[in-house]
Amino acid sequence: MIQTKTPRHSQITTKRSLGWLSNTASSFAKLSLTKRMFVLTALILVVFLCTTALMLRAAFSISLENVIQEKLRLHTYQLLSSGNSDDGAMRLPARITEPRFNQTRGDLLAFVKRLADDNQQYEVWRSVSAMEKQFSFPAPDGGQWYFGRARGGDGTEYYVSSYNTTWSNRDGVKTKYIFTVMEDFRYYEDELSKYRTIIAAGLLAFGLIFLLLQTLILRVGLGPVRKMAADVESMSTGQARSLAGNYPRELIPLTMNLNQLIENERHQRERYRERMADLSHGLKTPLSVLKGLGSDIDDDGQPISRVKLLEILTKQVARMTKLVEYQLQRAIPSGAPTVVSKIAVANSATEIISALKKVYAQKTILAELEIETGLSFYGDENDLLEMIGNLLDNAFKHSEHRVRLTAFKTTIQSGQSVLDFIVEDDGSGVPEANRSAILERGVQLDSSGEGQGFGLSIVADIVNSYRGSLSVKESNMGGALFQITMPTF
Repeated sequence: MIQTKTPRHSQITTKRSLGWLSNTASSFAKLSLTKRMFVLTALILVVFLCTTALMLRAAFSISLENVIQEKLRLHTYQLLSSGNSDDGAMRLPARITEPRFNQTRGDLLAFVKRLADDNQQYEVWRSVSAMEKQFSFPAPDGGQWYFGRARGGDGTEYYVSSYNTTWSNRDGVKTKYIFTVMEDFRYYEDELSKYRTIIAAGLLAFGLIFLLLQTLILRVGLGPVRKMAADVESMSTGQARSLAGNYPRELIPLTMNLNQLIENERHQRERYRERMADLSHGLKTPLSVLKGLGSDIDDDGQPISRVKLLEILTKQVARMTKLVEYQLQRAIPSGAPTVVSKIAVANSATEIISALKKVYAQKTILAELEIETGLSFYGDENDLLEMIGNLLDNAFKHSEHRVRLTAFKTTIQSGQSVLDFIVEDDGSGVPEANRSAILERGVQLDSSGEGQGFGLSIVADIVNSYRGSLSVKESNMGGALFQITMPTF
């Protein structure tokens, strides 16, 4: 088995190339959006202008050569009109009407050669401008034209036009002649140079104007983004509470999401503050009891036994532990999440009903579910379980025989789609005077003392975080009716 090794210098070159690309990408990533777009636009513009310049140069060269070819043909026709072969030999005057032919060492040359039967060429005439210059050209076919370029012995380049024609004298003898006209390429260099200068200056001016306009467009186009950054900075310093301004349509969803995220964060901080206040208040009583144990005297003035002391201590510690766990759990934000999930309402409701039937197994409760087919909730699954779970638990607790959950989607007058959750029972209901109070934290109407009165307030908090509403009414079943209405996302 033959193994090939990459040369060390090739590996070093590859590593250097990769390092350069990595450094370039890293530097580009640090640029602002304006600079990134400007750099990319400039690169694309350079490629476009270079391609355009090459295409224009090629088009001009083709057009110029067509003009030169036509001019040389006209000069050839002039020579043909000046020629005479009546005496059997081609004769042309020493000087031609075109003055450039008559200039010594001129830039317009002319030759006339006779083409013998063996294809040998014999010169019969040349212009004054062609003296002391030698060229050799292939003979075109009879009646055909040849156009191309040739280089003289001194390195000078010429455009060449040759024509093969047949002449007849008085006796009808036919002879083939090759008329060749040449023009110095340098005669057009000034014209080509001027054209290239004009094209370069024009494309450069176009590029600069385009980049200037691009800079202006970027400044105006990205202005709303800079304004949004300034507004966010104002919010971070407490000068503003939300993003408020006339933003473009494309940025409105972003501003709405940012405002919602900021508002959720504000609610979360308020939530922590409330939970900590509740925890502080709740710990006062057990702490006071524990503090009183230091006296070792009960209410009757008798020393507290060790067993009684441990019993009180254990009870109060357990109470504080539950209180801390509860408040910590409540401190976890359950508001509308930034990234929502799609949860099937029917599946969640079925799980809750199944669990509640086990909890309230001593009661014979008929649980009815009327959920729109395929209905989904977009949000946090725990929020959905908290909302309908607390309402159903409340319904199971106070119902006599029946509980019903209805869930459906509808469209309100503004055209927005909303989700409705309705939980009903056949219990004693909620007096109208107390329907607002029971939604407050810590308020409960049940005289049995079960619970802490937080269930409905939890539901209200979650519903408010989703910009929804919770109402309490009287059910057709005779008990209470709780209805949640919240917008869909």
